[in-house]
Formats: sequence, structure tokens, C-alpha cells
Amino acid sequence: YGYEFALTLNYSKLFAEKHLLYAGLNMDITSNKERYYNFVVEGFVEETLDFLGAALQYQKNGKPSGTEATSRRIGVVSNLNYAFDNRYYVDIAYRTDGSSQFGKNKRFAPFYSAGLGWNIHRERFMEKIDFIDRLKFRASYGQTGSQKFNVYQALTTYDYYLNDRYFQWLGSYQKALGNPDLEWQITDKWNAGLEMNLWKNRLSFVADIYWEQTSNLLSSLELFYSNGFTSYVENVGKVENRGFELKATAFLVRDTENRFIWTVSGALVHNRDKVVKLSEAMKNENAKLLLQKGNASNTIIQEGESQNTIYAVPSLGIDPNSGRELFLKKNGEVSYTWDARDRVAFGLKEPKYRGNFSTNVRWKALTLNMTFDYRFGGQLYNTTLVSKVENADKKYNVDERVLKDRWKKVGDRTFFKGLNNTTSTYATSRFVQDEKTLVFKNLHLSYEFRDNPWLRTNLGIHSLSLSGNASDLFHKSTVKQERGLSYPFARRFSFSLSVWF
Repeated sequence: YGYEFALTLNYSKLFAEKHLLYAGLNMDITSNKERYYNFVVEGFVEETLDFLGAALQYQKNGKPSGTEATSRRIGVVSNLNYAFDNRYYVDIAYRTDGSSQFGKNKRFAPFYSAGLGWNIHRERFMEKIDFIDRLKFRASYGQTGSQKFNVYQALTTYDYYLNDRYFQWLGSYQKALGNPDLEWQITDKWNAGLEMNLWKNRLSFVADIYWEQTSNLLSSLELFYSNGFTSYVENVGKVENRGFELKATAFLVRDTENRFIWTVSGALVHNRDKVVKLSEAMKNENAKLLLQKGNASNTIIQEGESQNTIYAVPSLGIDPNSGRELFLKKNGEVSYTWDARDRVAFGLKEPKYRGNFSTNVRWKALTLNMTFDYRFGGQLYNTTLVSKVENADKKYNVDERVLKDRWKKVGDRTFFKGLNNTTSTYATSRFVQDEKTLVFKNLHLSYEFRDNPWLRTNLGIHSLSLSGNASDLFHKSTVKQERGLSYPFARRFSFSLSVWF
């Protein structure tokens, strides 16, 4: 539960039929309080009873539990917009936000934004260019702040000893370590774009380039046990994202007279991120992670690199004489020994390019829509091959490749190490694979009987619609690995019938 208060003042006026001015001032105050209670009961005399009150008792030696969270925020926004002759636009805004989620010394943060637009198609020099229906250029800069964090992350919090007393006094203990200088995580965003409609709107095109930088990244850092606490929330660094987005839609057929419309659309996105700056504490944390044994899916963050970088020890493959893996050390030597200190950047988990394309056909009462997703230019660490083949326990049911494709005798040239090699496989470039993926995301087919004389006369039905939907019909990828191990995967089919009387 909570409360919210908002106050808005607006002013707008058109001068000389060409100058449009708008000014606004907004203030809002919010407070939210959440409480969650958990009770465990037992002793249901009948398995069909699912009402908690039907239990015989609370859980033996159990007790109620729960959590409580209170957050408050105040914000003030002022904005000014100006448009001239429906051709030029300028927007300016300033906002100040204060939140209880941040340190008492950094509760408030200012945010700025500005944008401009130019309707080029309304200029006189465009009047004779008939094939361009709309052409607009726009650019903007803005700041945003995030509050999607623990409500008490900046506070030193306490709890009570409920099972003990000292001379009948109730004792308390410090539960979490606060940070009075914890400040807002702020993202600066620059964007420039072009919007274009051609040939009587048969083709529309949108292009954007952007640059984003997030400062004061919030993260939980591990502490030495001597501190009395295992973690601490701190502003740890700065991350940069830059890229472009392209979108296009085309009417291949637009015959409204015969009710036949066929459109195709597509989008292409490119994004690259880079860690610009890390706090010394965060550098030390990731230096420890880099030296730990594990697979290449572990998230390791380093300055100058992407957050999606795959770190692995360079592999020279399996030695045909021994069935052991050969590694290339940083000093250029070849070794049978895997050493975390030899890890280097070996690709990016984020694809260089990704997007989707779709087609939609409407012919009279029939509609067909197909949507596809794609991505390429990135890499994946094939954990399926590691966990299901090389690190699989041969005592249990295993993938057939464990027995057929692993090294067995001198001279065998295989991708997998020896069958009798019981050493664990850690992050190695042998399992870093280039990814190209195409997914048939969705198929929708429908037919509508509208104002059918026979249905209306005999059954009183004004409209009847039949539709079917299927998702994830196929998934083609250069990386062959199991799906649904860490995130649920399902191929869904549905059918619907709608009737209007």
C-alpha cells in the first residue's frame, strides 16, 4: 500500500499562427510500503484440501517469516517545447529526483534532456520531390536514473534476537552495512535518427544511431569476513554502449479494391558495450574471478572490455598421442596443464548483429503472419559439450558421444579428450564457437466470416473467426547445444474460435 501526490501546471499558446510554445511544471511524491508474510502448515487429512485453514497445525518447530520494504520518492520536472511552422522543434527538460534508496549524502540527483527535430519534407525545396512523402531528422540527449534496486541498499539495518534475552532486555544486532555516499546510477543517452516515407507511404524507413554511458554502476561487493559482513553495495564503475538500429516496412502489394495487402518488415540492430571505468574494489573482485576454475560463461568484467567477453585458455586441440588437451600459455609455451592465469579474451556472447523480419498477407478474410528472429557475429561457449560429454560421469546414462567420439587410442584425431581422462574440463577456447542463429518465432493464421448471409439467417451469427497460432517452430544454429536447461523452453500451439451474435 502507499500514496501518490501529483501536481501539474501547463501553459501553451500559438503566436502568429507559426510559433507554438508549451511550458510545463510537474511535481510528484510517492510512498510505497510492502509486507510479505510466510506461514508453513502441515497435517492435511485429505490430499484434495488446498485451503490453509484446513491444516491440523503449523510446521513443527517452525515459525512465521516475512519481509518489509518502504520506499519514498519526490520528483520535480520542468519542460519547455517550441515549434516553428510545423518544421522545427526544440524540447528542453530538467528534473530533480530524490529517493530513499540512496545514501543520505546523495539522495537527490539532477537529470537533463534536450531534443530537436526538423521536418525536411515541409521545406519549399522539397515541394517538387514527389516520391518523398515524409522526411524527418531528429536528435536528442537525455539522462535517466534507475531505482530498480533493494530499497534498503544504502541503509545500515538492524534486527532483533527473538530467541534470547539479557536481564529481560531484547537485544539487537547489525544486519547490513550501509553506504551514506551511495548515489544514483545515471545513464547519459545521445541519439540521432532519420525517418522517411516514400512512394505514397509504400516504403517506410527509420534509422537511429546512439551512444549511452551509465555512470555510478551499482553492485554488491564481497568483503573479508573480518569486516563482520560478507557484502557491501557500492558505485563501482562506468559502462558505455554504442550502436545503430535500422527498421523498414514495405507494401509489396496494396490493392484495397480487391482487399489484397502484402507487407514485409525487418529490423537490424548492432550494439557494442565497453567497460570504461571500474572502482579498485571491483577490479580486485574480477581479478579473483579470472583466476578461479570454472567455465567461460562466468561473468568477468575488466576495463576496456565488453561485459559479454568470453575468457578462456587458448587450446591447440587434443594430442593424438596421449588424448590430452594441449594449451598455449601466455609466454608462448605449450603445456598439458590448464592454468587460469593463461585466460584471454576469446569472443563475445553478444551477437554483433541481431534483429527480426516478418511478412503479413491479408486477402479478403484470410490473414497470414510469420515472424523470424536472427543473430550472427557473436560467439557462445558450448556448455552442452562440456557437461554432457567431457565432464559427464560414465557411471550413469550418458550422451552417445561420450563412448563414440572421444579419444581411445594413439593416433586418434578427435575433438574430445581421452575417454579415460578423468580431469575436469575448464574454460578452454576449444568450446568457443561462432554463432549464427535463425528462429521461426511465430506463425499466425486466421479466417473471418463476417456478415455471412447463411450464418446470420440460420444461426444468428454476425461474425465468426477461426485462428491458429504456433511459436518457436524451428531453431537453426551453428552452435548445437541443448535448450531449456537454465531457462524454460517450449514449443506452443493454440487454436481459437470467436463467435459474435
